[in-house]
Amino acid sequence: MISVELPVLGDVVWQDWEQWAPLAISVLTLVAALGAWIVAGRAARRSKRLADATNRQTKVFDEQVAIARDAIALAQQEAQSARADADRQRAESHRMRRMLEEARLDVLAPTIVARAFPEGSGTPGRPGLEFCQLTTGGQDRWRQLTGQLQVGRDETYAFRTALTIWFENVSDGVAQVNVIEPAGGELDLLPGHPLVVPARESRSVTWMRLWTSRDLDSDARIQDPAAWLFNLTFTVTDLGVHVRDTYAFDGDLRFFDRDGSWLVVMPEPPLPWTSDVASMLSGRTYESLPASVS
Repeated sequence: MISVELPVLGDVVWQDWEQWAPLAISVLTLVAALGAWIVAGRAARRSKRLADATNRQTKVFDEQVAIARDAIALAQQEAQSARADADRQRAESHRMRRMLEEARLDVLAPTIVARAFPEGSGTPGRPGLEFCQLTTGGQDRWRQLTGQLQVGRDETYAFRTALTIWFENVSDGVAQVNVIEPAGGELDLLPGHPLVVPARESRSVTWMRLWTSRDLDSDARIQDPAAWLFNLTFTVTDLGVHVRDTYAFDGDLRFFDRDGSWLVVMPEPPLPWTSDVASMLSGRTYESLPASVS
């Protein structure tokens, strides 16, 4: 009798499992990887959507910030324009008030016509010169210069000229005259005391200047305007000292020249004149008002 050995069910299953197990694991791994890829893809898409949303929000925020900046800049410009307009209006208002105040004070300002006339025994109506010689023992008498005089460096002479200045008040208010620049000469006025000229009247003073030949020992000194220009300057105010005007003369007293070592003295200027009228300088001062800012 021949006996046949039948396979055991458990053995068959275990063998099959050993054969199929790697494949099953591979399948499961693939499935897991596929699932992970799907999950990762979904996460990536969500991240992308979140990033896009964040970018959109950032863009919207940036636009809002830019709009806010533009609005702030516009508001600042408008505020600056408003301040500038207000400043211009205040300045214009101040200017108008200033003009009204100045116009009110202008009525108080006296007007002076000042004339300087040469005096002396020389040519009538022309600047003349007197001279005397200085020595160790003193000086000789003053004489009128009638012709050209030449003075050497070893000699010392003194020279003088005189002018009469008339101040005519052509206004209806009393005027006070203060000489602030005597043009190198002296006036027969008390120092520090103004000359008071009543309305529609005139007053006169005498101006005299003295030179010595030692003061004129070089061309530079002779050509210096301080040596020959009669630029006497004075101010005119009302009695209340509300308004002050400044006047100046510009007469030519060029009596002197040099020829080498000789001082040449002439009896009258090269361009003689009979009278010199003072001119009012620009820039009226309103003493009772604050300084005007231009």
